[in-house]
Amino acid sequence: MSFNIDGLVSGLDTTSIIEGLVSLQQAQVDRLDLRKVEIVTKQAAFQGIEARVLGLRSTMNQLNRSSGSVFEQATASSSDESVLTATADSGATEGSYLVRVNSLARAHQVGSAGFDDVSTTIPTGEISFQVGDRVASNITIDESNNTVSGLVDAINEQSDDVSASIVYDQANSANRILLTSKHTGEANQIVIDNNLDDDDGTNVRPDFSGLAVQEASNAEIQLGSGPGAIIAEYQTNSVDGLIENVTLDLQAADIDKEINIQISRDTESAAGAIEDFVSDYNDLISFIDAQTAYNTESNEASPLLGNRSVSNIKNTLGAMVTEIVPGLDSTLNRFSQIGIDIDTGGKLTINSSELNRALTGELEGVDPGDISRLFGLSGKSSSSGIEFLVGSTRPESSTTAYEVDILQAAERGSATATNALASSITIDGGNNEFQLSVDGLDSETITLAAGTYTQEELASHLESRINGSTGLLSSEVAVSLDGGALKFTSQRYGTASEIGSFGGTSLSALGLNGSESGVGKDVAGSFIVDGVVETATGSGRTLIGDSNNDNTGDLQIRVTLDPSQVTSGVESTLEVTRGISSRLDKYFGEIVDPDIGTLKTVEDDFQLRIDSLDESIARVNAISEAKTQYLIEQFAALETVLSDLQNTQSFLASQLG
Repeated sequence: MSFNIDGLVSGLDTTSIIEGLVSLQQAQVDRLDLRKVEIVTKQAAFQGIEARVLGLRSTMNQLNRSSGSVFEQATASSSDESVLTATADSGATEGSYLVRVNSLARAHQVGSAGFDDVSTTIPTGEISFQVGDRVASNITIDESNNTVSGLVDAINEQSDDVSASIVYDQANSANRILLTSKHTGEANQIVIDNNLDDDDGTNVRPDFSGLAVQEASNAEIQLGSGPGAIIAEYQTNSVDGLIENVTLDLQAADIDKEINIQISRDTESAAGAIEDFVSDYNDLISFIDAQTAYNTESNEASPLLGNRSVSNIKNTLGAMVTEIVPGLDSTLNRFSQIGIDIDTGGKLTINSSELNRALTGELEGVDPGDISRLFGLSGKSSSSGIEFLVGSTRPESSTTAYEVDILQAAERGSATATNALASSITIDGGNNEFQLSVDGLDSETITLAAGTYTQEELASHLESRINGSTGLLSSEVAVSLDGGALKFTSQRYGTASEIGSFGGTSLSALGLNGSESGVGKDVAGSFIVDGVVETATGSGRTLIGDSNNDNTGDLQIRVTLDPSQVTSGVESTLEVTRGISSRLDKYFGEIVDPDIGTLKTVEDDFQLRIDSLDESIARVNAISEAKTQYLIEQFAALETVLSDLQNTQSFLASQLG
């Protein structure tokens, strides 16, 4: 508080007197401020530990991932990337493959007859462009766009499947409209339905009846060079499925050139992920050491010296990274077996050559695919139809295998037409419209191509049309024949898989009456742990342990068994293993828990102490201010009394004189 009444009458240094009288309270505030700074420093140190814990957890994600693990990644190389490039997805099998690219997939191109000028007018009316089985683009030509360039612009604006451009035919000194399919492959030819008015001497009707500028063709690739070599065709130059989990992007055709595709394990990514984990782990340990150190030369202690919570964290981490992982074979159940050790300071070290030998399968008895179990949470099923997906922090390494009892396999929703198809079905303008709903989504009105179909051809055409529907988004349907009747099957599993709401002018020709529908089934079953049943809930093909289960809470498995494979009793056993980095992640999750975690508890304690000190400082400051104000008032009163006495003295002196 600012005040100044010095020497008004008395000549006293009242400011210094008052400051001296309240200095006791100020000394108390200074001591409280020092205690607060000390606690804030400790709090900041703990927050530094928490930040490094969260960073380490993030780094460990790639080691703990159950699906698409860094240990499952593969790389693909091509001996000539000018002919083709290769990309391997997670799970690709190591190996070497010889291939030849016999031909590339090409898009259909159609050219019009020539025009003298791009501004030449054309007749009005309707013209449509259809690519393969896709929905035709119907374009209206009127007085606003009835020129050559107007038609080109309209095609580009309104067609999703055809692009148009104007090219100059030098040999014939004419401008031509070039139509190009946006989809390669023999099945994607451009079909034009030209209903523009006839030439009238002024307007020139576009004519697309000439020979193709470029024929639509499939890509052809040959796998192997022997008499049993595999030859396959694809509609695009991006080839999936020839080699499992490998994508080949074709760049050029050369029937005389043999290309070597080499698939190998991506050990660099795995080694890099492990090195990142070790680096972040050591950074955490170094930070803890720095915050708990004592400098004997300066006799200064770091803020967290002697803090039991910090000591417990460091000791726990050291124990976890050196312990044996329960449930793993003795040939690979601890870090030291792949070249990761701990030094006297508690930091991890890597023997790079030993780690590389482990990742490349050069260590006896160590399968590179099993290294992921040393790190993350994993499950090993005894049945190929039951696959471990993911687990939360609940499942522990199982001392005995969990049992999986499946009561119901997942099924897809399907609906079969009430009536069988005729042997030959004609579709025309009177019966070419069709609608349905799939997985809760309604299609737009689907237009079937006019023509006469066999049963198999119609099923194939319907499937193509339905799966090209924009209203159904990514929902897909398989259309097959069941005793001559059309059968529609959603490609999704579970109760969310639905087929129904059939409509349109084509129902009778398709054997439908509109009431057909079908809903899929979710997988149903439970887990059995040491004879105790733990319940689970099905969603499609995924079976999820209930969150309150003691052992299998939130455990997820994929069940691909079909109904005929479901028997009474246990279908599979599941060995669950929690590796070292997964156990660390679980421990970190516990100590950073926002409600009851160790770091949260310590943080709250620090904050309570800081808040208490702030209250004490505020209270002492209030007392000091009140005392200061009181003293100011007293000294002011003293000055007033002295002033009055001096005035009286002056008066008396003047009277006596």
